[in-house]
Amino acid sequence: MKRALVALLMLGATVPALAQMPPPSDAPDTYGRHSSWRGPRGQPLFGAMSDTGRATMLAAMKSTDPHMVHAATKAARDRMLAVLDADRLDPLALKRAMDDEREAASAAKLKQQGALLVAFQQLSLADRRAFVADARAMRSRMDNRMAEMRKRGGGPDGMMPPPPMD
Repeated sequence: MKRALVALLMLGATVPALAQMPPPSDAPDTYGRHSSWRGPRGQPLFGAMSDTGRATMLAAMKSTDPHMVHAATKAARDRMLAVLDADRLDPLALKRAMDDEREAASAAKLKQQGALLVAFQQLSLADRRAFVADARAMRSRMDNRMAEMRKRGGGPDGMMPPPPMD
């Protein structure tokens, strides 16, 4: 009887811990590369949408590789710094590097917006409305966080404190 009671108590202590454990590494990755994107209270991104709508939106968001965009803009910024570090400033080379940075970011944004436009057309009315509701709720949460940060002394963007006034 004592053994059964001890076993039951041990099991009761481990069940909540098991419920909080992450899935095993061999578990299927349902949401692809964006599986870590979570909404409020750990819900998957686009959690109010149907499985089909969620898959459509996640596929559209995967249309651009953020690592490639980052590499292209970083390379352009490195060229800007090299031009600025030179003994003589070459304004034309600086302008070209600045233009390359803007073009890399713009091309990625255009590609993603095109994929999103196609995806939005494939969604049902219910999924579109769920997307809008989620987006508005996310914006509201972010606005509230920024307002709280500003109240606590954050900078104009709500994140960084203002620079020192020396």
